[in-house]
Amino acid sequence: MKFVIPRGRLMENSMLLLKATGIYIDIYDERKLMFGENGNEIILPRARDVPVYTEYVGDIGVCGTDSLVESGIDLFAPLSLNFGKCRLSILAPEGYDMDDLDGTDIATKHPVITERYLNSSGIRANIISLNGSLELAPETGIADAIVDIVQTGETMRKNHLVEIRKIMDIQATLVVNRVSQKTKYDEINKFIEIAGEMDGNRKLCEKYTGRY
Repeated sequence: MKFVIPRGRLMENSMLLLKATGIYIDIYDERKLMFGENGNEIILPRARDVPVYTEYVGDIGVCGTDSLVESGIDLFAPLSLNFGKCRLSILAPEGYDMDDLDGTDIATKHPVITERYLNSSGIRANIISLNGSLELAPETGIADAIVDIVQTGETMRKNHLVEIRKIMDIQATLVVNRVSQKTKYDEINKFIEIAGEMDGNRKLCEKYTGRY
């Protein structure tokens, strides 16, 4: 099977999940983005591109729920995984509240989710798409507020921003190509079953991987 695993913060736990289900693929060169072993392949795109690669070339992928929703791609998502937990929130300088956002500029890596959420809240704002260092946008005057991922909140506080509204909770999610779901039904179902057992049982995962 072909597995699509994101580079970055979800990669380590995703690789542990594969090993725990009996899929061993050695990542021996950090500069390479594709590896194969024992009839299986692994593809390592950016996290936000996992849904696209899973739809076009992969069988099973791991991505954050935000990446899946933002992509709008119709993948089967049978299992939420017990890692990568954080939230997507609206952040602004102190003194802002939701009513102040109407007519403002808001920077984000999640323009689709942001616009949809603001529209549902009756707020009309100009959405600015940025790919990194969102915290700079309010400080430099590019935007009045941002929509970004919050984990501990430390980066937010260091950049003098406050969380004024949570948009959605995020966690790692197993996604499956719709065609592969039919053509590789037995293999994929077996993988999902084992992954589900491990995800709900920390000791079982430790048994297979030596860590969780």
